[in-house]
Amino acid sequence: MIFVLYSISLIILCCIPIIIIQYQSDIIIKNSLKNHLIFFLCKLIIISMFIYIFISNLSISNYKLFIIIGCFIFVVFHFIEGFILQNILTKHGRQ
Repeated sequence: MIFVLYSISLIILCCIPIIIIQYQSDIIIKNSLKNHLIFFLCKLIIISMFIYIFISNLSISNYKLFIIIGCFIFVVFHFIEGFILQNILTKHGRQ
C-alpha cells in the first residue's frame, strides 16, 4: 500500500512541470534551454527531497526499491516532458 501511494504521489509531482509547459508555453518559447534547465533542476531537487523524506519518515526497510522506482518515474516523465517540449517548439518554428 505504501509503495502504491509513493508511486502515485511521485507521478503527480512529475506531471506538474508537464502541465506548466503545456499551458504556459510562452515561458518555454522565449528562452527554451535556460527555462528547461530551471524546470529540470527544480524537479530533480523536489523529487529527490520527496524520496528522502518518504524513506526517512516511514522507516522503509527496502529503500533501494523505492530509490530505483523514484528514479525510473523521474526519467520516464522527463522523456515525456521532452517530447511535449519538442512538439511545442516545432509548432512555433524553432528547431
